[in-house]
Amino acid sequence: MAEMIKEDDFPMIEVKKMNETEVRLFALLFNLLKEPKGISFQRFRKIMPRYYRNEDIDSDRKKLYRDLGQLKSMGFNIKVANFGFQSEDHFPYYLEKESLDSVLKFSKEELEFLSRKLCEVENQDNETLLSLSQKLFSKNLELYPKGIKINKRKKESDTNEETDLIKVIQSIKDKRALVIRYGGKERIIEPYRLIRKNSEDFYLLAYDRSRKNLRRFILPRIEVKKDLREDFISNKKITDKDMNFHPLGFDVHEEEKLQISVANHYSDSLETFLNGYPYSLEDNTFTIQTTNQAALFPFFTKYPDALQTSAENPFCVSFQNHLKQILETYKSVA
Repeated sequence: MAEMIKEDDFPMIEVKKMNETEVRLFALLFNLLKEPKGISFQRFRKIMPRYYRNEDIDSDRKKLYRDLGQLKSMGFNIKVANFGFQSEDHFPYYLEKESLDSVLKFSKEELEFLSRKLCEVENQDNETLLSLSQKLFSKNLELYPKGIKINKRKKESDTNEETDLIKVIQSIKDKRALVIRYGGKERIIEPYRLIRKNSEDFYLLAYDRSRKNLRRFILPRIEVKKDLREDFISNKKITDKDMNFHPLGFDVHEEEKLQISVANHYSDSLETFLNGYPYSLEDNTFTIQTTNQAALFPFFTKYPDALQTSAENPFCVSFQNHLKQILETYKSVA
């Protein structure tokens, strides 16, 4: 007779209440699954104010990075997208669903065959060969062909840029003026600070003696002609406006006050576009002080349904003239 099954043979799984961290991670993951296009840090602060809406924004930012890192350690493939001049707080985080078969794999025999072929290449100092070798042997260095020598050639322009950068950095440290060539003209500048915007854009904030004001210079376009060995004559204090690289802050015309109403579902998009630039918002009406209203044209060209301001509004008049000019230009070349 079969032995009678007892209740003790199948012990119950103890159900524990989720702690605060587990609840937060679950909510974070649920929102990422619900929004396939991604959610930015600033957006998380709006939809999860219980966890990421404290007075100390840096603390919230670190908490989100830590939580995303924990989800990554659990196997969730979380990525971040980078768009233009937006700040990192507006880069959307998203959950990438990728196939397990999407990674290209080589067998040991295939890698050994490729290594022999690389050794047979006559011109072994080109960038294509270097890039290929780095990809093929990144995780299989024991199969890297010992006979191959790859030397990436430096262009003369690269060397000049490095030399100019060293001179600029030294002038910042010593507080000495420089004569530079920029935009086809020579200028005397007093370098204040190097600024990195996004991942690849580098600028120099410097006092331009001819314009008697702080100016921003694109670093790779600067050609240093001479170190004047002169102390700074300026004593400028760097402000938030100086550090703001949004095109709305470019000096194109006299400062104007714009009041622009947008459709409700475009409000978040315009806030993202304005990131880093001061504005006020009330009932989907944005109030902006700017010296370059044309910087808003690309947004409303992309989202024409967003603009709800009356046609008599000065900005709308300027925008309509801009569209007419584009149409005339198109007709002239069509």
